[in-house]
Amino acid sequence: MGGGGVGSVFRHMKKILLLLLIAVLGAAGLAVKLAPMTHAGEMRQLTVNGVERSYYLYVPPGLPFGAPLVIVLHGAGGDGRGAILTSGWEQVANDDEFVVAGPNASMDHPDRAPGRRNLSFWNAGVASEPAGVAASDDVGFIVAMIDDIARTVGIDRRRVYVAGFSSGGHMANRLGQEIAGRLAAISTSASQMAPLPRPPSRGIPVLFSAGDRDPITPVGGARIALPEGRFLVKESQRALVDRWRTLDGCPAAHTIPAPSDVLIEVSGPCRDGSEVRYILMHGVDHRWPTDKPIDITQASWDFFKRFSLPAAPAGN
Repeated sequence: MGGGGVGSVFRHMKKILLLLLIAVLGAAGLAVKLAPMTHAGEMRQLTVNGVERSYYLYVPPGLPFGAPLVIVLHGAGGDGRGAILTSGWEQVANDDEFVVAGPNASMDHPDRAPGRRNLSFWNAGVASEPAGVAASDDVGFIVAMIDDIARTVGIDRRRVYVAGFSSGGHMANRLGQEIAGRLAAISTSASQMAPLPRPPSRGIPVLFSAGDRDPITPVGGARIALPEGRFLVKESQRALVDRWRTLDGCPAAHTIPAPSDVLIEVSGPCRDGSEVRYILMHGVDHRWPTDKPIDITQASWDFFKRFSLPAAPAGN
């Protein structure tokens, strides 16, 4: 082969290499555009009314743009990351492609170290909460967190859900009443409820669950004497479920097939196409089960994914 032939081959090879380089760089640029600004399993901070707040964010790898968001509210003394991990929300998020966020509640004494005498609680307005959290703007924090996640991940604002246990369940009840225009549905477990002065702006789907051995949310209610001579009234589970049925304008409830040791009552369709679902778990105390007699994490997601807002919210 002559020198001209060799040069031609080299020029041809250089052209091929250049095209390959352009293709690689183009693909890399596209990957940067498609990659979310946040990474799976990270802590994030926000400042709300001058107060530093934090939350755990889990974004499944390869999540498509416009995925739903599930907010998990921990119980008293817990934290957002722990609540997500122990209840199996990350695995469900991987399987069904949605974002999970676990915000952290405020300490009873914010100026002291956390401990047995200084636990975290949500400001849900129920009588059993310590006085130290009454000034915590938890509604403002949750709204700011949703906005932060929407900016960084690109969620579908029509499909934002809240799942709360115990103190987090109290807070889910408050959020369902106060920012119903921002939430597609809530799941509240082992919780009490403080009624607000005005009803929710729309009918909101509610899944209410509790065990028949739960002292925090007793089946038949309870009147507990406090040291100061006052009494703490805990409403019965049915009183709480009936309150949601009234707020949502629901028809009479009916039972549906359920696993062994589980009673499921459904009221619907209610106002704005909502539904109130009551799951009573026999033999269960104050906990969020993930196996027997029912997996409340999976039951919550199966409930959530049936509902979405008619349009992306513009405000509360």
